[in-house]
Amino acid sequence: MQPDQMSVVLTGACGGIGNLLARQLAARGASLFLCGRDETVLAALQQELQAKASAGQVIDARALDLTDDAQVDAWLVSIEQTRQPINVLVNNAGICKFEMFDRLGDSDIEQMMSLNSIVPMKLTRRLLPQLKRQPAARVVNIASTFGAIGFPGYSVYSASKYAIRGFSQALTRELSDTRVRIGCILPRATRTAINSERVVEMNRRLNVAMDSPEQVAAAVLKFICSERAELALGWPEKLLVRLNSVFPTLIGNAISKKLPLIKQYAS
Repeated sequence: MQPDQMSVVLTGACGGIGNLLARQLAARGASLFLCGRDETVLAALQQELQAKASAGQVIDARALDLTDDAQVDAWLVSIEQTRQPINVLVNNAGICKFEMFDRLGDSDIEQMMSLNSIVPMKLTRRLLPQLKRQPAARVVNIASTFGAIGFPGYSVYSASKYAIRGFSQALTRELSDTRVRIGCILPRATRTAINSERVVEMNRRLNVAMDSPEQVAAAVLKFICSERAELALGWPEKLLVRLNSVFPTLIGNAISKKLPLIKQYAS
């Protein structure tokens, strides 16, 4: 499916990857239903994309809290009222707190697990009846290489991304007799606001490459247009994801040697 055939629900449109992905999709003719938390950013994005939209191309944006079921339900009702059939859902919204586990609060754990895991599952369930009615449909979940490689300082974030990766795999198999194709993409570290300056500096000292949000958004767009079930981005991350599934102790020992430096930046 090409972008000009898509009507896309995209969460997290205020952030670096989501904002750029919305622009790339709109430039290729997709109709968009965007959400995020920052009303000012969304209004400016909607105005910019509408000014360039072609006839019949819908650009809609709404500020809301995805963890509030009432707000989500009202948003989906407003989408249904446009009578624009949704055939793509991109679960992009997410949060991350880099911190050693024993320093996290209960609220940190609940927020990461809720927005990164539960919200995508609930939104997918709500939209699935409409997606199933389309000639072709796609759900893409934005996970992380930390959803395949548990990393110190990211214990809960890793758990939330492992969850969405497992959900994607199971749902792929559950919907294999339908026209809905599920995909899960695993970006590596990206230079967006989700990574603080101390994380950027730690990655530099660990020789961990970081992609630009433009690179990741372009890769996500290409992935949406495909029917692939899973894709890890970056090298050697692609290899490490595979190795960790077969030789977790080997990868764990290598990461443990870096633990003193990781703790230094997590403190």
